[in-house]
Amino acid sequence: MKKLSKQEKHEQCMKEIKSTLLVVALCCLWHISTAFLLNGTGLTFLGMPAWLSVSVFGTIILALLGVWFLLKFVFVDFEYDDEEGGDQL
Repeated sequence: MKKLSKQEKHEQCMKEIKSTLLVVALCCLWHISTAFLLNGTGLTFLGMPAWLSVSVFGTIILALLGVWFLLKFVFVDFEYDDEEGGDQL
């Protein structure tokens, strides 16, 4: 577990928040864009319309890859409690 100063903890939290929001935005963009682009093509995949299959399954795969990336390269294990906090009830 890393020892970070209060400022470093804040910066790390902001980095994690921004990175997570980026992954969510990419998943939403993929889901919506593939649904609109493949809608009306008449293609099917696994017995379902291609827009549904590619949009849903692609979003699941993209989300799993995004979570793996975040855990591997962005998130840091640190204690968020204040050491110099004094008495706490």
